[in-house]
Amino acid sequence: MLLQFRMRELSSSLFTIGLLSTITSAVGSLASPFWGAISDEFKSRKKVLLLPLVVAFAVLPLYSVSAKPYHFFLVGMIFTFFSSVFEPVCTAILIESSNLKTNITIFTLNAVNSFGMGLGRIIISPLLNVVSVVWAMNIMYLISLLVILFAFFAPDADHKRYEIIRTNLQRMFSAIASRNVLRKNNLWAMYLGSFFRQLGIGGTFALIGVYLTETVGLSKAQSVLLASANPFLQVPSHIFFGWLVGKSSSKDIAAFGMFLSGLGAMLFAVSGNYIMVLVAYAVSGLGFGAFINGATNFVSQNVPENRRAEFLGLLTSARSFGSLFGPLLAGLLSEVSFVLMFAVMAVIMLFGALLTMVYCQR
Repeated sequence: MLLQFRMRELSSSLFTIGLLSTITSAVGSLASPFWGAISDEFKSRKKVLLLPLVVAFAVLPLYSVSAKPYHFFLVGMIFTFFSSVFEPVCTAILIESSNLKTNITIFTLNAVNSFGMGLGRIIISPLLNVVSVVWAMNIMYLISLLVILFAFFAPDADHKRYEIIRTNLQRMFSAIASRNVLRKNNLWAMYLGSFFRQLGIGGTFALIGVYLTETVGLSKAQSVLLASANPFLQVPSHIFFGWLVGKSSSKDIAAFGMFLSGLGAMLFAVSGNYIMVLVAYAVSGLGFGAFINGATNFVSQNVPENRRAEFLGLLTSARSFGSLFGPLLAGLLSEVSFVLMFAVMAVIMLFGALLTMVYCQR
């Protein structure tokens, strides 16, 4: 949201702001399975995690000095490529090093992640009342550097290595070409449903900062504060649905999360005050908790153990690929009407929920 505010201050169009998410998502869709595949092949996942993170955080502060749209695009591409190592490799490390059940490990990771996102927005909201957007970006960057410090303390548990030697291009696409794995319980449908869900959610939030300030009439500080309801509601959602995954079908829970995400977009379409915005964020947050715990567990249950990070990376890739098109479509539709944009995004997510429910098998 800070990037949206900053680009708007520099007179960027809605389409250009949405294009930033499209470009970074395109890079992320290739980078996530790439880093996951590398960590599957290397003895130490931790070493694979650390070096790209250092490079990513060396590039991140360049956002603050960017003045042209192509500056934001370039920084975003480099940062996204290297930071994409985090999600698939961290998830694999925790699953392999924890003594807890997989579903509990996953919902704990997701809950902590969401709490951090919510806390970040709580910090940003008052900051925007006293400092500029650029200074808020710089302060949050300094806080985020702690991730590198804590990554050094990450465990480095043994894992079953993938022994086949592949080129970097094969690492990016080998999961997509693995038809035997994708056919197991129709795993492909979970990836496709995740793509549609992320296409819709990426479009929903690509211009949300502009929508809340310029259409609903909220201040920047209010917009960020209300946005914290999304990740904070994700925390109990992760815990509840992560526990429920161990009791019922992970694919049903993922589909339900996609449905709630679509409902959240519908609520944004009719939001005319801060109460409706708060409700929309809350519903969307609950939906994400159900979706990501269901989808991550479904993938973990249906892929080879020695290729876990690669296929978790493909899940991130499918979501990133959806975010490639969502913001682009949102930028075009919002030029006509924000209501139309939110409605289209909702329909896309509901379609993803239906596809997942019908085709994925238990």
